[in-house]
Amino acid sequence: MEDKRLARKRAKTLFVLFLCSLSPSVIAAATLDQVFAKMDDTARGFHSIQCDLEQTKVTTLVDDKFVQSGKVYYARAGKEPRLKLEIGKPKAQQIVLIDKGKAQRFIPKINEVQEVSLGGRANLVDQFTAIGFGQSSADLKKSYTVNAGGEEVIDGRKTAILDLIPKTPVTGYKAFQLWVDEEKGISLQVKVTETGGDYIIYKYTNIKLNGNLPNNTFELNLPKGVHVAAMR
Repeated sequence: MEDKRLARKRAKTLFVLFLCSLSPSVIAAATLDQVFAKMDDTARGFHSIQCDLEQTKVTTLVDDKFVQSGKVYYARAGKEPRLKLEIGKPKAQQIVLIDKGKAQRFIPKINEVQEVSLGGRANLVDQFTAIGFGQSSADLKKSYTVNAGGEEVIDGRKTAILDLIPKTPVTGYKAFQLWVDEEKGISLQVKVTETGGDYIIYKYTNIKLNGNLPNNTFELNLPKGVHVAAMR
């Protein structure tokens, strides 16, 4: 009798362990669906975002970190994205503007603005530069294979980590990660891993969603005498 009870107990224990071994994938799938649903909900009413940016470049070979900070302004008017990135610390480094099918990069130190036409590649802004800002789950899955990477609390906000592998190889890069606010459905942090293993982390704070961004937000206001360099 005692042997039968022990056998049943062992069988029950093994069954529980079996269920536990399955639970991470089940939980991950459910969480991913919930995150997609929230992203889709946010995407339906999305038109702009502005926030503070901290950009950390990590060189893994020498364990070196270079930190810059600034501001991001992003708006979507129809299919044309509008993006302005200002890197102002540790000192005025650069301003990047993408608008009206053209990308411009102003470097105050040498008083030069570099310009390039995006042609039909404006969608790359959404795919890479503004990843996780108002994108639907369909937009994301169109360009990436998406897997759940767990959860993490960032600045008191619960986030879901999404591991992204580009479906079409991207020169110089192999993987992306998003930390998506589970309540708001937008990125609080992005990690971009280069082919060689170095990576950049973009952390967003003081996020203002769907605020009014006047047209002059997306202007460079270049100084006199600036050198214009047309890039190919």
